[in-house]
Amino acid sequence: MRMEQASEPRWKRALKCGISLAVFVCSETVALLRRLIGRTRKGRCVVLYYHSVPSQQRESFAKQLDVVLRHSQAVRTDQSCPSVLVGPCAAITFDDGFENFLTEALPELQKRKLPATVFVIADGMNRAFGPEGYAEKLMSLEQVRGLPSELISIGSHTVTHPMLTQLDLSQARFEILESRAKLEQMLNRDITEFSFPFGDHNAAMVDLCREAGYYRVYTTLPAFAFERAEEFVVGRVRVDPTDWPLEFRLKLAGAYRWLPAIFSMKRKIRAAKLRFISGGDLQPSAPRSMVR
Repeated sequence: MRMEQASEPRWKRALKCGISLAVFVCSETVALLRRLIGRTRKGRCVVLYYHSVPSQQRESFAKQLDVVLRHSQAVRTDQSCPSVLVGPCAAITFDDGFENFLTEALPELQKRKLPATVFVIADGMNRAFGPEGYAEKLMSLEQVRGLPSELISIGSHTVTHPMLTQLDLSQARFEILESRAKLEQMLNRDITEFSFPFGDHNAAMVDLCREAGYYRVYTTLPAFAFERAEEFVVGRVRVDPTDWPLEFRLKLAGAYRWLPAIFSMKRKIRAAKLRFISGGDLQPSAPRSMVR
């Protein structure tokens, strides 16, 4: 939620932005050198994900959509395929299904004919959702049903939005499989995509998603998307209407893709410290990704 973005120290955002700018410059330099020797860079896609778009941030959100239109080709997550990616592409997604998606985001998307995917919480519709003091209303069932299918696709975001890796396997299976069944029954739509709440997942959760029959599942780890036809687990980069213009532009360019390596390194360092403290008796926990 936007509270989390606001709570990140500005120096940390600036540091990430600076590193990402360096990544962007290096990538563009390599691309230029490749063009000079007659080799073209294949099309690349970045999947953006939003949460809430409050009314006071609608103008900033609209400006970000204009940046998307200027610098990329918009694709649908439920249709995009590596074979059709030509040049830079972008897909837009929203987690949770806040009511302000309908009132603030959708009109701007429709004005620009930009497709998007909304991942909704099956049992969360028409309820307040979020941390105490920051809760916002989610769309009702009728509102979700009324979303234009020619522009907006619907995906699952579990039944109740738990931390999946903290559940036992039977509970996690229920959250992943039952959410698809419920949404398909309530909306009379095929639900083929899933996003992990909090980005929290491991190999067992991915296997449950395959068991549920999802076509694709989405994390919160920045990465280029749809690079292989068989790609099942797709990375995304978080964006907010409050992002600085340069920050947003770099995210759209895929320049934040260095972050997963840093997260992995931090996990390994923490695990090594715990093993040292415990005298080497600590059993490693299942890998998990949590980025918001």
